[in-house]
Amino acid sequence: ATPQNQQRAWLGIFKRRPEAVNGWPSYALQGDDGTRLWHAGPCWFVGRAAECGQAKGWIKAADGSLTPEQVAATWQVTDGSAWLDAPELRLIAGEALASALAAAADTVALVGATPQNQQRNTLGIFKRRPEAVNGWPSYALQGDDGTRLWHAGRCWFVGRA
Repeated sequence: ATPQNQQRAWLGIFKRRPEAVNGWPSYALQGDDGTRLWHAGPCWFVGRAAECGQAKGWIKAADGSLTPEQVAATWQVTDGSAWLDAPELRLIAGEALASALAAAADTVALVGATPQNQQRNTLGIFKRRPEAVNGWPSYALQGDDGTRLWHAGRCWFVGRA
């Protein structure tokens, strides 16, 4: 969780890149190579790929840990004018990440009205598929395996496989 949901869209699963940045490991958001995680100056940052390596971003932690999962400092998010402490924000990896992903529901339901009944045929009960997409659980619409629910970049999508 982030204060007032600031920068929440930039959270997700990051995969280590082969390229080091400033001599430190760097990471890309799975499904959105334009969002990166890197170390610069005294901080770990999450921000745009174009800013990778610079001491700026949307999310930061002032911590010199060798890897981001070792950060002990409080993560912060920007509201555009100031840095806000996000004490509930944390980075998990390894078994903790595997456990969190494994805990995803086996069945989810997408329900509710859509404007002018658009995409109404994509609503219903989705069953978890054995294959992950971009490191996240993925689902198929019950009775229509071609309609899927998956995560990419910063969003969940429903559409044709």
